[in-house]
Amino acid sequence: MSEILFQPLGNPVAAGESLEHIADIDPRMTRTHYFDGRLLTAEDLERDQIYLDQRLREIGKTLGQGVIDGLELSFDSFSGLLTLQPGYAMSALGRVLHLTGPLMVSLGDRALISQLNQSRYRRFNRALYAVVLRYVEVATDLAEVFPTDLANKRGADYALVTEAVQLGLVPLPLPLPQQHPLHVRARLMEELLDKDLAAGLIPDDSVALGVLAIQNDTPQWLDSQLLRQPARREHSPHRPQQDLARQYQSLLGDILAHRQAGSLNNRFAANDYFSLLPPAGGLPKAAVDPVNGRQNYFPEHFPVHIAPVRLADVELIQAESMALPNIDLGSGETVDIVVLAPLSNQDYGHYARQLERDFDPASRRLPQLDLLRLKLYPVQPVHNLDTDAAVWQAIWDRIDADQVLYVRRPLRAAETAVSGIVLALGSEMPTPPPPTDTETPTENPGDPGGLIEDEESVFLRFINLDSLGKLRPAPDSDGDTALNQLRQEFPDDARLVQQVNRFLLRVEPHYDAVVWPTLLLLARQEALEPVLERLLANTERHPSASGKMVLEAAAELGLDSPLLARWEALVGEIN
Repeated sequence: MSEILFQPLGNPVAAGESLEHIADIDPRMTRTHYFDGRLLTAEDLERDQIYLDQRLREIGKTLGQGVIDGLELSFDSFSGLLTLQPGYAMSALGRVLHLTGPLMVSLGDRALISQLNQSRYRRFNRALYAVVLRYVEVATDLAEVFPTDLANKRGADYALVTEAVQLGLVPLPLPLPQQHPLHVRARLMEELLDKDLAAGLIPDDSVALGVLAIQNDTPQWLDSQLLRQPARREHSPHRPQQDLARQYQSLLGDILAHRQAGSLNNRFAANDYFSLLPPAGGLPKAAVDPVNGRQNYFPEHFPVHIAPVRLADVELIQAESMALPNIDLGSGETVDIVVLAPLSNQDYGHYARQLERDFDPASRRLPQLDLLRLKLYPVQPVHNLDTDAAVWQAIWDRIDADQVLYVRRPLRAAETAVSGIVLALGSEMPTPPPPTDTETPTENPGDPGGLIEDEESVFLRFINLDSLGKLRPAPDSDGDTALNQLRQEFPDDARLVQQVNRFLLRVEPHYDAVVWPTLLLLARQEALEPVLERLLANTERHPSASGKMVLEAAAELGLDSPLLARWEALVGEIN
């Protein structure tokens, strides 16, 4: 007879505690262990459903949020009908939003909208709304509930949970000014580049599909690119440039169609509509005249050149420029622009050769295109361009109206006063020029043109109180006065400018009436840093949260009572 051994089970709790030192235990990732003879309850089965749901959502999060395919949104202003085409999207929570067929919603059917919202929305307020596609769970069918005790009675509960998507409107805390829709959309392009604002208002289980404007209880217009984004990770590179480029191309097409319908020509300036341009995009063909060397699309202080390019190289050239910052048309900084004239390989080989400079044996330069000889001027130049007008006329005739492009050029050596000398051919180093009378022996020869800048100077060249004042203009004279005082009292304080920038990113435009007077008072008391710490610690997404934080911090720091009263009134308007 064999010996029967007894093996104790041990202490499972102690075993689990020891795992904490060698493993990462996530309490959400718990599933039920099944075995014969075990009594299962609804909680055990729900645990497995939650586990599987969490695993699927983890995969979705790694793919990134946004529209994967389809989901084109359109609006008919005559019938008030929103139409959404089939497609896929991924929400911030990792939910797959799948629309299998066209979804049409009549914004004029107020009875249905009121019924779906428990009679809370009988009319639309004048505002801007984000159109979102949201994940929902619908309870269907009935199942009998048997009593677990003889004293209980039978009951009923829903039997199935069906996953679905629904179209909805989310109000945006942005003003709807009395302007032409094209100008309003252009302004929103710049404001909505800050994704913190949109992320705080769009539900995590939704994706944004566009922005709808409603005035006088009637939908006015739809921009299907604002707030919409393709599926990508949260911190994808060059996100602002990509978003702005997509929105700019859509709006530019609508501007050209609007001007054509009104019998207007397309020789307009970019700042007639836009204040910010992407580093690469299209432009109206009529705004460029390469034959006479003129352009009127970009500001006069922008160096603008034009060059033919192979059609196959356009995508690569645009991709390289998209790594550069967006173009601020209101800034005094010069931006080097190249207008591209795309040609087929055959046309490029024929016409580009005629624009090449001749071979120069003295300088040993090979034939090549010289952009400086193909410069475009905002007004008629006073001298004759060294270009072939007939060649450019032939090139321009072969380009369609929607093929003309521009790209921002990176800083070149010539723009920083640093020149390169070709040494591979054995040329001699030139002798330095003699010093002028104005030069002193104490000058640093390593910095002849003021090329070396400290970190604060570089920062203030791109971000300063002037540029922030243009992004968040004061709505009244009190704000203008406070902004001017900030400029006079703190002209070169890079640390203060950084704090002001972070403050404006955290405080919604709803509080613009008191923002600049508050910043001036906090800067004078050197109290801006503790207020920022409160704002950065805030995790609540509601627009009133930032106002409450500033109000509490300002009260503790002893801000004057009239300013506190204005903050309280603005917070109360949101609540």
